[in-house]
Amino acid sequence: MKDQKKQKKIMLAWTLAWVVSLGILTGAENSLWDNKIYTIIGLIINFAVGVGMIIANKNLFKTYDELQKRIQFEAMAITLGLAVIVGLTYEVSFDFGIIGKEPEFEYLMMFISLSYIIANIVNSRRFR
Repeated sequence: MKDQKKQKKIMLAWTLAWVVSLGILTGAENSLWDNKIYTIIGLIINFAVGVGMIIANKNLFKTYDELQKRIQFEAMAITLGLAVIVGLTYEVSFDFGIIGKEPEFEYLMMFISLSYIIANIVNSRRFR
């Protein structure tokens, strides 16, 4: 349990680092710099921090017991399925003229996040 708390803190640090690097990258391009090489360097840094976040998540999973792993894996499976179905339907709806505004990736990311949170809550209660 002590190792799990340590891994959660590491995961939180990597996640915050990734969010900050993405925020700097998206906010600074065109305002702090107007040079493609800086943007490429920023993209590489953001990608590298994202890989670190994935590794931290994998290490956190190693500390979970079988029930925690099952809850997480089922939440991930539900989230992946919903993301594919809703994301593709969202995109095709624009292509067919059902919705007039081009789909925004931010909305899909928010949907994925909420789906994962809700699936975790439902699974945690289901397996009590």
